[in-house]
Amino acid sequence: MKKLIFTLALVLMSATAGMSQETEKKRRHFSPEEFQKKQKEFMIEKARLTDEQANAFFPLFFELQKKKFDLEHNVRKEIKFRRKEKPTEEQCRQFVNKMAEVKVEVAKLEQAYVEKYLEVVSPCKLLEIQHAEHLFQRHLMKEMTREKKKHDEKR
Repeated sequence: MKKLIFTLALVLMSATAGMSQETEKKRRHFSPEEFQKKQKEFMIEKARLTDEQANAFFPLFFELQKKKFDLEHNVRKEIKFRRKEKPTEEQCRQFVNKMAEVKVEVAKLEQAYVEKYLEVVSPCKLLEIQHAEHLFQRHLMKEMTREKKKHDEKR
């Protein structure tokens, strides 16, 4: 009887551990498509965009986001690759300068896209959209903080 109870307890513990690992994997999984969908819905609501405005604006918006990501990602990837060996002071200087150059490139891209945005929405509407994007970022940070608290409490 003790063996049976012990075996059942082991089976239940391993099943519970497996389920919590699956839950953890799902929680950590990041879907860019889901993120964009939430971002778009949030911004449409907060900036009170019409379907026509949203359909004209968001292809440009996500195009810019991808270009910015690609620029920044390539530099971060290069730095990560180099971190495997201890970088020299000169290499660090080059990376710092490269990051500054990327920030300038991103700013230029953003400026060019402001012009494109103004072809599809009014300046006042663009300000509302930019404010909505800022609110989304704040919302996201609060959500992440809540999730972290929940996760830490479960430990």
